[in-house]
Amino acid sequence: MVHSVRHTAAALFAVLFAFGAVGMPIGMPAQDVSFTASVSQNEVAEGQQFQVTFTLSGGSLRQHRNFSAPDLNQHFLTLMGPSTSTQMQFINGRTSSSISWTYVVQPRKKGTFTIPPATIEYDGEQIKTNSVQVKVVAGSGSQSQRGGGSQSGEDALNIDDDFYMRAVADKRTAYLGEPITVTYKVFSRVNFQFGEIVKLPRSIGFWAEEFEIDQPNRYPIEVIDGKQYQVLSIKRVQYFPTQSGELFIEPFEVSSVVRVRQKRRSSNNQIDRFFSDPFFDRYQNVEYTLRSQRLKIDVKPLPEAGMPESFKGAVGTYTMDVSLDREDIKANETASLKVKIQGSGNIKLLEGPDVDFPTSVDTYDPRIEDDMRSGAGRISGTRTFEYIFIPRFPGQLTIPPVEFSYFDYKKEEYVELTGDEFELDIAKGAPRDEANEPTQADVDYLAMDVNPLKQADGELRRRGETAVPISTMMLMYLIPAFVAAGGIAWKRRYDRIHGDAVGLRMRRATKTAEKHLAASKKYLDHKMIEKYYQEVARALWGYIQHKLTIPTSETSVEGVLAVLRNRNISDATIANTKEALDGIEYARFSPTRAEHAEMAELYDKARTAIVTIEQELRA
Repeated sequence: MVHSVRHTAAALFAVLFAFGAVGMPIGMPAQDVSFTASVSQNEVAEGQQFQVTFTLSGGSLRQHRNFSAPDLNQHFLTLMGPSTSTQMQFINGRTSSSISWTYVVQPRKKGTFTIPPATIEYDGEQIKTNSVQVKVVAGSGSQSQRGGGSQSGEDALNIDDDFYMRAVADKRTAYLGEPITVTYKVFSRVNFQFGEIVKLPRSIGFWAEEFEIDQPNRYPIEVIDGKQYQVLSIKRVQYFPTQSGELFIEPFEVSSVVRVRQKRRSSNNQIDRFFSDPFFDRYQNVEYTLRSQRLKIDVKPLPEAGMPESFKGAVGTYTMDVSLDREDIKANETASLKVKIQGSGNIKLLEGPDVDFPTSVDTYDPRIEDDMRSGAGRISGTRTFEYIFIPRFPGQLTIPPVEFSYFDYKKEEYVELTGDEFELDIAKGAPRDEANEPTQADVDYLAMDVNPLKQADGELRRRGETAVPISTMMLMYLIPAFVAAGGIAWKRRYDRIHGDAVGLRMRRATKTAEKHLAASKKYLDHKMIEKYYQEVARALWGYIQHKLTIPTSETSVEGVLAVLRNRNISDATIANTKEALDGIEYARFSPTRAEHAEMAELYDKARTAIVTIEQELRA
């Protein structure tokens, strides 16, 4: 609802008191009250904006209540309103007052239409206005809107040039993964107050990270086309493109209330000229929607020339530190190797580097920990990958240097980082099947309660007789040979499987995806939204990358669909996969959050995509 009052109520009261002091009566009889409807134009062009005004005049304005406007949206589109204004005039020695409700509307189509009466209660009785006819003729009277608000006719408020929002990007062309900082700025020459966010900027194909903005004590002034504007930065987001091509960042919309001065008609009347002094200006609070423009970003793919084998899509500038939790490791004991990547760029999209553990070591998926910071116009931080491993045999163990590479978009070149090599002397530990046996201290303690061995009665054997039958002895000799042969066969198979890292990831793709889906379901049930989206994305994108052996640098929705077509996946499965991938991209990379039902639907789509692709690849 919009309200209008005098610029200075106290000053107006003083003037009216002065008129009353010289014997001029104030007030009107109740029977002089009127309630009318009017339009700024009775004939308008199709698409042209005009005003509809309902005015209550005469009597005491305190006695009215329950104003009810007719349904204007049946034949018109309501663009703004109602704005409410109150007037007081001095005519022939008497003061008159009135209150008006004004709407700015736009015709939906050609024809002659009737605006029904409005109703209001006055002094306990319901009264209504007259109806008004409007003729809509062919033509277009629509006006361009700079900031997303609405303009009316000659008497309507025109604030687009004095109050608008712009999305200011630090660049319009970028490489895949290169950060693009967009600041949403409000330019104002009027007094205003922010309302609610109407629509967040949708950005499919980007990962979005928002900055905290410190508001200054005084807002800076910018001169644009000879006019001074106060500039307020209300939102700053860093976008990381996740696919190449022509991408768009949709408008950001925020509601607001603007306080603007109403225009006055010129008059030769002495009293009107007295009240036309700026001291008596009338102001309105008008609801207004700020809307930024749509941004187009051209995203270039990363260069193929010079791309290292270890490259997994990292873009920015980074350093790497590789460390072990300890070096005194025994067989069948758990140890960890940490790879810490620090710098600025698309940190939350970084994948862990491959660690080439020997085949005699059991390994697990790395645990990931993020420490993010934002400031100075960029997002930086650290992503740590912790690789848990268990050496199974004593002896010398070599962990080759870890390699990590990234694309430096400023230098437009790839950079390779290499960690240290680790030479470990694995000590003998508890056997794998006895890892949970009591310690030596436990055994010594228990030994104190053991009774002496008791000699059993029996006959002595004659010399030459064996205690064990010959057949049993032969079996005892053969069993170790069979066990050794089986162990050698198992070792060869283990080396063959684990030596093929790509093939291993392909075989584990479905199992890994199921693990991420199970985690996402848990996060969804506990309303841990951010982690839910991360796990769903890891499930589907990870499955696709590993199952179809697509490099991270070439991962995009269109690229995935092309690979699926080449693998003869059905059109229905491809369509469902595209819908799931688009849903994940939008849900993760946009700050907008869906309802629980929509999130559950996204989970189902991702799971269906994985199951159907797996079934068709096996067919």
